[in-house]
Amino acid sequence: MMVFQRVRAACSAGLIAFGFVGLAAAAVPAQAPVELVPIQGTIDQGTASLVARAVAQAQSSGAAAIVLNVDSGSGLSGAANEIRAALRTAGRPVYAYVEHRAYGAAALVALAASHVILAPDASIGAVEPLPGMAQSLTAPLDAGEAIRAHVATGTAATLDAMLANEHLAGAALQTATYSPDEQIARIVTNPIVSGLLLTLGLLGLLVEMQTLHGIAGVIGLAALTLFFGAHIYAGFAGGVVALLAIAGLLGILWELHVVPGHGAPGILGAVALICAVLWAFGLPLLFVGIETISTSIVLTVILFAVVTRAFPENAWMNKLMLRADQGPDYVTSSDFSGLLGASGTADSYLRPSGVANIDGKRVDVLTEGEFIAQGTPIRVTRVNGARIFVEPVHLPSYQ
Repeated sequence: MMVFQRVRAACSAGLIAFGFVGLAAAAVPAQAPVELVPIQGTIDQGTASLVARAVAQAQSSGAAAIVLNVDSGSGLSGAANEIRAALRTAGRPVYAYVEHRAYGAAALVALAASHVILAPDASIGAVEPLPGMAQSLTAPLDAGEAIRAHVATGTAATLDAMLANEHLAGAALQTATYSPDEQIARIVTNPIVSGLLLTLGLLGLLVEMQTLHGIAGVIGLAALTLFFGAHIYAGFAGGVVALLAIAGLLGILWELHVVPGHGAPGILGAVALICAVLWAFGLPLLFVGIETISTSIVLTVILFAVVTRAFPENAWMNKLMLRADQGPDYVTSSDFSGLLGASGTADSYLRPSGVANIDGKRVDVLTEGEFIAQGTPIRVTRVNGARIFVEPVHLPSYQ
C-alpha cells in the first residue's frame, strides 16, 4: 500500500512538472523574423523607396532586426541620405553585411547601420568625409583596415555566417523586393542598357535624316523618351533635364523637316541633347555618362555606315540641292529649228507675242518688238529654243 501511494505521488508530481514545462514553452514567443534588404547595383531613388518600405514592414511585423546586404560601387548621395534617415527610424538593430564592396553612396548607407560586417575580401570607403567620419574613408579599406579604423565591427565569410554570429540564424528572412516600375527604372538606368537606348535613339534620328519616312524618327524618339523618363523616375535627373532634352529634339526635328540646311537649329539641338544626356546621369556619375555617350556615338557611327549601304540616297540632302537628272514624266520642249525662214500668217495680234499659223501649224510666236496686225503675212527670222521670232513679210529680211 505504501509503495502504491509513493508511485501515485511520483506520477502526480511528474504530470504537474510536465504541465508547468508546457505552459512555460507556450509562453515563449516564436523567434521574430529578420528583414533582409538588398542594397545592390547603383543606389537611386528606387533603392530609397525600397528601404523605406522595408523599414515599415519590419516595424509592422515586429522584426528582430534589419539586415542590409550591400554590394554597390556607385549611387546618388541624395538617395543615400534618404536611406540613412529611414534607417534611423527603424527602432531595432540594423546590420550591414558588405559582400564585395561598398563605395561612395553605398558606404554612406552601410555606415548608417549599427553593426557593419565585411566579408574577408570585401572593401568599404571612397566617400567624401562627413562630420564624425574617419578621414581614411576617402579611400577604400579592406576588412582588416576597416576594423582597425573602427568602421567595421567584424568579418563573416557569408551572410548566413553573419546571421549565425549575431544570433539570428533561426529567424525567418523577409526579403524586400522592388516594385515592377522600380525594376524597369533600375534596368533602364543600367549604364549598358542606357548606352543601347542612346545608340538606338541617335541612330533613329540619323536614319530619319537619311529616309525622312518618319518610322526611324519615331523609334529614335521612343528610345530617348524611355532613357530620360527612367533616369528622371530613378531620381538621377529632374524636370529641367526633360525640358532641355525636348528642346534639343525639337531643334533637330526642325532642322530635318522644316528648315533643312539652315544649320543653327540642328547644331543647337544636338548640343542641348548631349548636355541633357550627361545631366541625366547626375553629377556623381558624370564620368559614367561621358563613357556611355562616347560609346554610343561610336556604335551609332558604325551602324549608320551600315545603314547607308541599304539607303544610299540621303533624302534630307536631296531637299537642299537641285537634282541634275529629270524624272520619268519630264518632257523637253519641241524642236522648232525647222521653221527658220518659213512663212505664215498672224492668227492673232502680235503685241509682241501671239499665235501664228506657219506651215499649217498654230504656234506661239514673238516679234522683235513691233506690233503686227492679225492676218498679216509673216516669216520666221530666228528660233531660240522654244521661242519663235517673226516679222512681216513686206519688210526686208533680217536673215
